[in-house]
Amino acid sequence: MATPIRTQQTPPSAPPTAPMEQSVDKRAAVPERHLPAWIHSKAANVRRTARTIGHHPTVIWIGWSARGWWHIARIEHDKMVGDYPQMIRTARAHLAAGKGDAKTESQFGALVERRTEQLKDRKRKYWITRGLLGAPVAGGALYGMAECGVWISALYAIAAITVGAIKGRPHSVDPGKVQIHAEDGDPFPIADARNRTEAAECVRRALASEGIQVKEVEANRRYEWGWEVTVRLAKGKPADIVAKAPDLETPLDLPENGLQCQPMRKSRGRVVLRLVQSDPFAKMPGAPERKPNSRRMHEKQIFAYRMDGQAFEASLLGIHGIVVASSGGGKSVMLRTMADALTACSDVLVGDLDPGGNGLDPLSEALGVRAIGDDNMGQIEAILDQALRIAKARPALFAKLGMKENWEPSPERPAIVLFIDEYPQLSDRAKELAVKILETGRKSRVQLILAAQEATKDSIGKAIAESIALKIVGPSRHQDVVQVFGAGAISDGWRPDRLDPAEGNAVGDDLRDASQAYIRGVGSREPLKYKFLFLEDKEGRRRARERAAAGRPTVDAESLAAAGLDHFGATEADRLRSDLPKIVMMARGAFAADDDPKFLSTLAIWEYLAAHDPDVWALSLFGDDEIKSRKTAAQKVSAELKRAVDAMGLDIDMGTVQITGGARGYRLDTIKQITGETVAEAA
Repeated sequence: MATPIRTQQTPPSAPPTAPMEQSVDKRAAVPERHLPAWIHSKAANVRRTARTIGHHPTVIWIGWSARGWWHIARIEHDKMVGDYPQMIRTARAHLAAGKGDAKTESQFGALVERRTEQLKDRKRKYWITRGLLGAPVAGGALYGMAECGVWISALYAIAAITVGAIKGRPHSVDPGKVQIHAEDGDPFPIADARNRTEAAECVRRALASEGIQVKEVEANRRYEWGWEVTVRLAKGKPADIVAKAPDLETPLDLPENGLQCQPMRKSRGRVVLRLVQSDPFAKMPGAPERKPNSRRMHEKQIFAYRMDGQAFEASLLGIHGIVVASSGGGKSVMLRTMADALTACSDVLVGDLDPGGNGLDPLSEALGVRAIGDDNMGQIEAILDQALRIAKARPALFAKLGMKENWEPSPERPAIVLFIDEYPQLSDRAKELAVKILETGRKSRVQLILAAQEATKDSIGKAIAESIALKIVGPSRHQDVVQVFGAGAISDGWRPDRLDPAEGNAVGDDLRDASQAYIRGVGSREPLKYKFLFLEDKEGRRRARERAAAGRPTVDAESLAAAGLDHFGATEADRLRSDLPKIVMMARGAFAADDDPKFLSTLAIWEYLAAHDPDVWALSLFGDDEIKSRKTAAQKVSAELKRAVDAMGLDIDMGTVQITGGARGYRLDTIKQITGETVAEAA
């Protein structure tokens, strides 16, 4: 590049100067003095000799070869032991941390033993495999040495040094870390990154373009679908990156929702970024074959795969669950996958309750009880009522049947798992029965898997959120994430609201993010995307037929007798009328919420209405005086019930009754007459 020429102006006041006279030294040059060898110290000689030897090609090749064979040995060692040493150390750490807790010691002690045996088995298989491959090679080498002597041995040595040198020669350094410099370049697409260092630099530039100050960026790993990068913040908080994730996708040239952020719990200054360039689940397998009665409920089964390739493997024993996904989000696929795993167990009775659709239709032949459609609300309530009775009765049988603190499922005494799709469409009584089961059913192994398109405060309340251990949220709304995962979930990277549901009868790429979800509970604690295994309708029906033919478990006689039941399941007589007024169903729900007492005061019914429908029954709507307002509200309850019964054309006396010394109200039998339950029970 040419150097600019600057014209210097001479001050006008300066007089001209004469040229300076230069002198030249014409003496002969003195040669440089060298110190004699004997002056050098012995240490200097040793260092010089070692440096000379170290740079000799023969020594360099031997060093490269040694490093290469050491690298090969490390690779072979990793193949032999895998991740088992780390898993064993982790299990031992948990065992040490849980010292004094018998349950924890038993759990992790067994895990250490199992991992140790698995490591031994892996080593045994490794040596057998390597022995089969190495024996012919070693035999041939020994034969050659015996026949040809020193020349073939020298050839082997040269070959060994050459192979090691090729493996051990220095390569260009790829540290994978980038330190922040004062001068930033322009962002470039992540697709242009050819190694870890370039990927880290790409992310650093993108963050700098959005005003996010970081101390360090490290590219951890490259997957088939993209990059995983850890960012260490210089200031601010992880929520800053989470909030700007959509804006960062532009400089990184990622697809929509292609940047996923995960703040690290152990170091709040670090955030793991996953740059998703393609479908992480493109090569995911389908639902594995599960033979009839080949599993037990306590065994872990695979339900989904995580985007980093890890399987979501869990046991649903003693677990309540909830699935939230908008229309097209794959909710039915998720429920069907779990039901497929449970119907393959010999010690689980699976039920399907769906007031809004066809439920688990492909697996219907393998189900123990089933009630679907909005005209079957009575049957749904009947099944939930029976399940609640069994849940309350079973603890009294633990000691009698030789069980410990929980019901122990077996083919003769199975667990009960009821899938309830479209939970918000349940009647108030059905919802109250479900909440009671969530509170009391875990020990009795009477479990619920709830599902809904939205998680509203009215349908997914505090009692449900606290009682459910397994929470699955697919494509959904922002408020659904907060309602299920908690207020801080969004800033911690739980973003199912950024997943896109399928539209219409989508196939292939049009499925978008259907059946993908974030999972919390049962071993899943990280905000990573999962995709549930897919079971086709035709395949599901085949499996259901085989399982039904092999025999499915039924509720044991001991549980039925203790609960005062002669059967488990609804009949046609349990079907309630579909035209029942809302006030009637809510009054029935008030009784169910209080465990169906024989009598409930009108004021107690109003309190239930005010809690579940405050827009109509809030105390403030009846005046400023609290005492008068409560009296007015109770009177309105009686008036509304009487008006509803008259509109239904029923000849039922709706006058309130008074229990000795108490408030006026209604008997349970009276409400059952309105709903038709008395007729159903008589039938």
